[in-house]
Amino acid sequence: MNMVKSKKWLIAGIAAMALTTALYAQSLPSIGPGKVYAAEQAAAAQKNVVTVTGQGEMTISPDVAYVTLGIRTEAETAKDAQAANATAYEKLRDVLFNQYKLAAKDVQTNGFRVQPEYSYTERDPKIKGYSATQTLQVTYRDLNNLGTFLDAASAAGANQIEGVRFSTEKGQEYELQVIEKAMDNAKAKAEAIAKYAGKELKGIVAVNQGGGVAVPVQYSNIAMMEKSAAMDAAGGTSISTGELKVTTNVTVQYEF
Repeated sequence: MNMVKSKKWLIAGIAAMALTTALYAQSLPSIGPGKVYAAEQAAAAQKNVVTVTGQGEMTISPDVAYVTLGIRTEAETAKDAQAANATAYEKLRDVLFNQYKLAAKDVQTNGFRVQPEYSYTERDPKIKGYSATQTLQVTYRDLNNLGTFLDAASAAGANQIEGVRFSTEKGQEYELQVIEKAMDNAKAKAEAIAKYAGKELKGIVAVNQGGGVAVPVQYSNIAMMEKSAAMDAAGGTSISTGELKVTTNVTVQYEF
């Protein structure tokens, strides 16, 4: 009888041990041959790529100028100041559209205001008259004659020139060229690294263009209220357009 009970306890103990072993085995992470192979492949792939950054830049001459012209007139009343401004604007229009043959889309009014002018000689400021100011943005492309154009605009009544911005209207054309330069630069770097490592490049895995293509705008500050006799003697306004630098960068991943 005691022997039978001992056998029952022995069988129960073996069963419990088997169950515990099975549960422990299920809690362990699976490390089958497929996952080991995938991990090895990932490690190998990580070792067989090189990531480089290529820079591309080119210097260009601007081909367009954006000029801000202003006409400011004064009078005793707001109505008279505005009427004087309209008269001066008609003279300027004649220069812009008839003399220089600008297109309507290249001349845009971007500001107009009429405001009182105050006298501060006494304790309380008093209105001494009114001023009317109209500003135009003009797109001008004949940069070799920009100074002559500004003199003509000034003589026609534009007594404020707030500045000139130089840029290019060939942005897409320069964009493609500078990207090619950046890619060539990246390839040269990758080939140098591969040569040092005793390997050869197989091809591009991924490319990322960082920040697009930057085409800066160059500003030229010009403050010309009225054309003076000194300017006439000097032969008019002279403007230097300078140069613009177009830049971009790319990040390229190559496979060895």
